[in-house]
Amino acid sequence: MPTSIPERIFSSEDLPLLSLPGADGLITCQWIHESMRVRTPSGRGCDAIRGCDAIEERRRAQVGFVLVEPAWLVRAAAERLRAPGVDAIVLHAQASPPGRSALALAFASHLRNALRRPGAGGTPAPGGPPGSGSEPEVGDNVVTAGVRPDLSGFADLIRVPHLVTVTDGTGAVADTVVWEIMTGARFDTWLDGAPRPDQRAIEAHLPGLLRLRGLHRVGRLDHPGAGALLDLLGGGYLSSRLIHRCPRAVLPLVAAT
Repeated sequence: MPTSIPERIFSSEDLPLLSLPGADGLITCQWIHESMRVRTPSGRGCDAIRGCDAIEERRRAQVGFVLVEPAWLVRAAAERLRAPGVDAIVLHAQASPPGRSALALAFASHLRNALRRPGAGGTPAPGGPPGSGSEPEVGDNVVTAGVRPDLSGFADLIRVPHLVTVTDGTGAVADTVVWEIMTGARFDTWLDGAPRPDQRAIEAHLPGLLRLRGLHRVGRLDHPGAGALLDLLGGGYLSSRLIHRCPRAVLPLVAAT
């Protein structure tokens, strides 16, 4: 069973500072792990004056931008994601606010971290067990967008709306949508045996789903018909994956709240 992605509340500090041209294109990203020698305070076994040397792992992002005609955005994203040195791609439309694309990139990092966790079904290292995740492949990488992507003509691609929580400097919390593009095979794995839902129905209910997520977060999901959904949540949060796996427990409640 695929590992559930933990809830994450994104603040302005989580969003990368992007300098984007006024054009359509792809934001590409590769995360590079670096080992850095750092000085730690002195302690047992350390030099009393100089302290100890320790190795600290840090992750650095290499971000680029590729100009692409709007009609070719999705195809170009699929092709570039298979190229070496690309971990995530964000579809950026000229009319899209830069903040939306920055959130989509931050969420792509969050998704990929979850995919690479042990047991999450990522690509195994050579000779390693599934989920050990060392050698990247397309299945480990992600394509996201801050606005709904047009997948006309791409029969085997599916757009998945993720409900994402953001907060500002005042502490106010709101929910929004970040889109992920999946292949049909990856979508079926994500559903973990559940039948494919009616994607159009889910997209049509997005405003209500965002409202439902907010009500549950503040403990106000007290509708008489909410019992089945609360049992499914089990103290967790209303995720896109749960909505897609159990639409009959969620969508009727949207219209009733």
